[in-house]
Amino acid sequence: MHLTCAITFWLILSGTVLAQDGLDSRFFDEDRGGGHGADWQFDLAQPIDEVPIRRFKKQAIQKVAVSGGWLAAVSGNDLSTGFVEASIGLGVPLGSFDNILGVTPRFRMDWIDAAAGLDVPSELYETGVQFFWRKPISDRWSFMTIVTPGVRSDFTTSDEAFRIFGLGLFNWQCKPETLSLSFGAVYLDRADVPLLPAVGLTWTPEPMTRLDLRFPESRISHRLRKNGADNETWAYLSGGLGGNTWAVTRQSGQTDELSLRDLRVIAGLEHIIDGGGGWFAELGYAFNRRLEYERTSTEVSLSDGVILQAGWAY
Repeated sequence: MHLTCAITFWLILSGTVLAQDGLDSRFFDEDRGGGHGADWQFDLAQPIDEVPIRRFKKQAIQKVAVSGGWLAAVSGNDLSTGFVEASIGLGVPLGSFDNILGVTPRFRMDWIDAAAGLDVPSELYETGVQFFWRKPISDRWSFMTIVTPGVRSDFTTSDEAFRIFGLGLFNWQCKPETLSLSFGAVYLDRADVPLLPAVGLTWTPEPMTRLDLRFPESRISHRLRKNGADNETWAYLSGGLGGNTWAVTRQSGQTDELSLRDLRVIAGLEHIIDGGGGWFAELGYAFNRRLEYERTSTEVSLSDGVILQAGWAY
């Protein structure tokens, strides 16, 4: 019942549901904040302030990124978490910069601060390589896919530790530069939420306002400042589904699949510089938090939490 309510809320809120393991929205986003991918160029017919920010670098190393954060329980001190994540994004043009294969090795470590009665590891890990490919089909249609094979575990067991995240998404520019629709499916390979549809829309009624009801999170963005094609700063409000599944060894010695899940609302600032780098800072609130063990059918409700997150990318 709790899972059904959570998924229903998220589908209404965003139209496209994705787990924390999905594509980093600050990496291969083809047009966030006015950018238009690697085929960026000056348009002499538009004001210089509206020249889009390039989202790619014309080199092999696209991005080096680090981020971290803390989710603190607001009552009961039942379970709080912290994390640090690092990734290196590589771009391989397949004939042109309109057809790029992205390869991103990434590593994440989560720290768990749990009450004595909760049988959870103190550390959880996720490591893998994300492959991203986007292919224009026509002037208005494009296709993108993401495949991320990796290991999610406490590094004490290999039982069910290998998992594959996958996404296939078609995008239709029904009104170029203003409105696009997307649809497909996302395979989370989580014990609690294995497979979900992915549908959504992106609406840009004016250059300073953007509404993303799509993967990887629903977001309403407003541009605070812009310095030509060099940099720009955005404020945003987003909502989405958080959590993941890890293979772990319990205190009894039994192996199991641990899932943590929540719904979250986040307010943030994002500064984007030419080439796709920059920084972000976020403050949010997590609710409907759950802890589940798959093999023993254990489910525990957790208190709400406050979220602090920040990151930097070159």
